[in-house]
Amino acid sequence: MKALRTTFAAAIGVAALLLAAAPAHAAPAHAAPMSNTTCASGTIASGTYNNLTVTGVCTIPDGANVTVRGHLTLAAGSELKAVTASTVMIRGNVLVGPGAKLGLGCSEALTLPAFPGGPTICPNGVSHDQVKGSIVANQPLTLLLDGLTIHGNLVSVGGGVPVPGDNPGCEEMGGALNFPVKDNVIHGNVHISGWQGCWFGFIRNVQHGTTSLMSIDTSSSDSNEIVTNTIHGSLVCLGNSPAPQVGDSHGEANMVTGHRIGQCASL
Repeated sequence: MKALRTTFAAAIGVAALLLAAAPAHAAPAHAAPMSNTTCASGTIASGTYNNLTVTGVCTIPDGANVTVRGHLTLAAGSELKAVTASTVMIRGNVLVGPGAKLGLGCSEALTLPAFPGGPTICPNGVSHDQVKGSIVANQPLTLLLDGLTIHGNLVSVGGGVPVPGDNPGCEEMGGALNFPVKDNVIHGNVHISGWQGCWFGFIRNVQHGTTSLMSIDTSSSDSNEIVTNTIHGSLVCLGNSPAPQVGDSHGEANMVTGHRIGQCASL
């Protein structure tokens, strides 16, 4: 366990270093391609940008092709809506600030209704999104990550909003309360800790490293579904509420080449 504590501390240290390294931007939203660009609201057009900062609510629409040569940064309280059939390539890191919401990627698994009677999330097909660096989130409102290839690490510490009581239907209250990580290929480590909200799931991911899911506190009794993952490393689950489960996902047991520790020992 001493080695694991060292790993967790190192993950948080890496997150802090990457967040501290977030670039400053002052360019207007209409800046030419290959520039440092800030989107305060509206649509992010197809093109190539050196660095891209989102300060308001911005969308990458279906069919767009966006390349960021450096970092994609979400400022505190901002939102990027890119759960679309687009192609997004981030060659640096994705840095998510406090209270920000990142929605990135769209897989075939999301072409089904989100819940009975609900809307179709990805009606226009799948995305082909890649992050060459890491995704690092400091107290985000939430992350919605689906069908991505992440070549570095996925680190998220804190964030969300508390939802009191046992509320099994709160997933229908909006994506801001949900934290799905589904159908991704992740080449680094995963560390998600301290998030609060309605529902969390880590489902059908292929991951090459250690996955640690810690102190995730959600109100849905069907939450913390940790299923059908292939993890070429260890799976560590500690202090999560409710305890990780299959739930109503009808998922399969995880394939884990390393150790299964804590609440995920039987999954």
